[in-house]
Amino acid sequence: MNVARQHCRRASILAIQFLTAATPLAVVPFLSLHLQGLMRENASGATFWTAIAAAAPAVTAVILTPVWGRFAQERSISLLLSSTCAVTAASYWVMATTDDAAIFTLGRALQGAAGSGIILLLAVDHVGGRPEGEYIRLQQAFSAGCLVGPVIGGWAFDYQRLSVLLSAAGIVLIVLAIASSSIFRIAPAELRQNTQSQNESIGPTLAGIRPNRSLVIAATLGTAGAFGFTPFFAEWARERDAASFTAGVLGALHAAAWLAAIVVLPIWSRIIDGAAAAPSIALSLLGSAAACAALSVSATAPWIFTLRVTHGVFYSGLTPALYAGVRRSSARNRELATARTALTLGQIVGPALCGAVLPFTGIDGVLLAAAGLPAIGMLVLFSTRGDR
Repeated sequence: MNVARQHCRRASILAIQFLTAATPLAVVPFLSLHLQGLMRENASGATFWTAIAAAAPAVTAVILTPVWGRFAQERSISLLLSSTCAVTAASYWVMATTDDAAIFTLGRALQGAAGSGIILLLAVDHVGGRPEGEYIRLQQAFSAGCLVGPVIGGWAFDYQRLSVLLSAAGIVLIVLAIASSSIFRIAPAELRQNTQSQNESIGPTLAGIRPNRSLVIAATLGTAGAFGFTPFFAEWARERDAASFTAGVLGALHAAAWLAAIVVLPIWSRIIDGAAAAPSIALSLLGSAAACAALSVSATAPWIFTLRVTHGVFYSGLTPALYAGVRRSSARNRELATARTALTLGQIVGPALCGAVLPFTGIDGVLLAAAGLPAIGMLVLFSTRGDR
């Protein structure tokens, strides 16, 4: 593959990743306010639909990610990329044009059903670079989207341009879909190489699958811990220091954690290259658990800020380390789909578990629960031997 084609493929993947991270994050912080605007005369209904709309993409992603993984065995990556872009664009247009909460929620569900997460992971193998490095770039693009999305979304919401933002994102995705169908069209030489690689591979063995399962479960618990305390962090921080932690400061704090992730991911790339996946995941889990545990006993704004950013630094290496580990399986597509589904499930289960302990332990108990989940993940990780 020539260098120019490799750069074009990488750029298109990163653009799709950035856009599919930034656009939802432009909506989510203002989801309840937007739905209240759609349902002006029904406050209780707005609360109900906010909860449903918030969970809808994760639910459909958990259900349909394995289906996209099976499609990848039979369909070209150019078709898969253009399809996921088109479905995602349709979801944005549904949300942009409706004034009905149920239809808006359907658009959110369609967003999760588009399968962009697993398709982008599989597209990495067609870039031509080292896959582990491409996973790091994907995570950087994702982190950049999470950083930029709420900023753009805040502007769009203040100026009542949220629908314009969603429509524009959909148009850009259609352009990327058209570009991807051409850029990722497989040349005959690549097709011969892929066929040879498939013929040389062997079927999955029980010894190969078991270590992968421990990696996936451990990473899922780490993700559950990271996302578990996020919905409650603002309340906890304001109990500590309401004067310092205004809404603007809290938003900047979360943005700082994503910015730190972008900065340190190249370091994680070297760590993952120099160690097996299991030690890399263990380091991420250890740092995440320690940061959450230290947060639970912190009382001053500088320490809270430092530890929240530290948590972002350690958590940022978890996902690329997991993907680097499971992709070595001969059943790569299936294992990557499983890993992606499990991480999405962790994003659902984490807040649910932490919310369940809140009535019994108070807000401090939520952070301790968030610290305990990655700690349990470490136990799972080391319960299975194998250098992954």
